[in-house]
Amino acid sequence: MAGYQFIHYEAYARNGNEKKRSLISIAEEADRAPGSHPHVINPLPPETLLGSSFVDAARQIVSAADESRVNHGGKKRKLRKDANVGIGLIASHPTSLNDIHALPEPERQRMIDDVRDWAEDVVMFAQAEFPGQVRVAALHWDETHPHIHILIGNTDPTDDFEVIHKGEQARRRAQGNDRSAQGKKAGNDAYTREMRRFQDRYHAEVSLHHGQARLGPGRRRLTRSEWRKEQAQAEALAHSKRLADEVQSRIENDLADAAMQAQVIVDASQQEAKHQRKKAEQDRVQAERERQQAEVLKQQAAEEARQAAELKAQAQQIKSVLDERVKELSKYDGMFGRVLGWLGIRQRIERNAEAKFQQQIAGLKKQVDSLRARIDRDDAVKKQHDHAVGALNALQRALSVSVEDYPKLNEKGAFLDHFEYIQGIMEKNYHADRLEEELSEHMDSLRLSQYPSSPNSIKKLKY
Repeated sequence: MAGYQFIHYEAYARNGNEKKRSLISIAEEADRAPGSHPHVINPLPPETLLGSSFVDAARQIVSAADESRVNHGGKKRKLRKDANVGIGLIASHPTSLNDIHALPEPERQRMIDDVRDWAEDVVMFAQAEFPGQVRVAALHWDETHPHIHILIGNTDPTDDFEVIHKGEQARRRAQGNDRSAQGKKAGNDAYTREMRRFQDRYHAEVSLHHGQARLGPGRRRLTRSEWRKEQAQAEALAHSKRLADEVQSRIENDLADAAMQAQVIVDASQQEAKHQRKKAEQDRVQAERERQQAEVLKQQAAEEARQAAELKAQAQQIKSVLDERVKELSKYDGMFGRVLGWLGIRQRIERNAEAKFQQQIAGLKKQVDSLRARIDRDDAVKKQHDHAVGALNALQRALSVSVEDYPKLNEKGAFLDHFEYIQGIMEKNYHADRLEEELSEHMDSLRLSQYPSSPNSIKKLKY
């Protein structure tokens, strides 16, 4: 059901006359205001694609024109009331509404969707042609063919007003101030060339992708067979374009899903790395605290050892003094010596001194044993801390890979498999030394995979 393109735009002034309507008037028709569309028997509300109200936008354009100025003879003057200030653009789809409604329901709905896709492309084309000036766009379904109305204009006043119609701009550049017939002809020719270029751009950017020809058969004197052949080619091209767009859309969606999954894995791995760093820091602080406690106990043990040595020396001195005193007492009569023996003074002094010494030695030994146990535990904690730091460094290296350093990751699915493998290792909750070993082995395999010259010596990547 393809045909040829139709698009046209025209500039309008604030005031209309018997030859040309005003900008507000064509806006009312586009909005389907009562009494503004005598050619439409059964009007329907327009299907808005951009903006909301044609009339409101037209009034903003008119208000901006009222406040604008134009250079005239070196002076700033108000715009003339018949100066063109806005553009009304119309584009029509070549398939008639009767043909659309005659289609079976699935095809009819598909055709309606195609018309809406075409209308969105028309709006984007207009926005590219008139950047920042497209105000309202709507699709109409109440005439013989689906068609789109677009209102274009500036809503901000300016001190150097210029017409935005591209054909008029080309005419003024070509004619300048030459009012002669030759000058007018140069201006008209420039106008025609610009409008043809506009039609060519519309065909290349919109019509060609929807199976529409640039010109109809009558304009080029084509036979019906030649026209049908050209239409079939245009429809085939449009169909291929739609398929290509669908494939591209699926590819982009798949890439987006893969990127999102990779980001989830990276986020989870970074969270785990953060947890490991926090745990390692806690272990380090605890080890430092216990080291300080061990140092205090070591100093206490040294002090108690010194005190024990002093006690032992005192005991030996006491024993020596007692021995001297007993020896002195032995010089007295035998009865006094026997009394000393009966009373056991010498033995009690010796036993008490020795007992006190052994008690202090036992206490000191207990403290020394406790200190040795703490020192052993301090060494174990330090080793655990070293393993945790090594595992954290290995994890950071694995998360920091890039396809520049490891071209192997350019292969399909390799980058995602790399992060999934890391995530699998993290979920196994290995001990820090085992985790460091697994990650280092994985990175070695990834690095060796870059050099295929010795395939027998390269381990296959685990993913």
